[in-house]
Amino acid sequence: MATTYTLLADLRAGRCSNTAEVCLLRFWEARNINKGKELMSVDMLLIDENVSTNVLY
Repeated sequence: MATTYTLLADLRAGRCSNTAEVCLLRFWEARNINKGKELMSVDMLLIDENVSTNVLY
């Protein structure tokens, strides 16, 4: 059976069992240097096969 993937534009907030195949372009971590380099946030820039230069999410 072939695996089906969901495009990023079709994903909705909340719990789901969808699978998206993406390319990770950039990965950033924000750390609090005053609290032992505690991780505050992670940001990722992802693209899928439906790349559009006119759409920004």
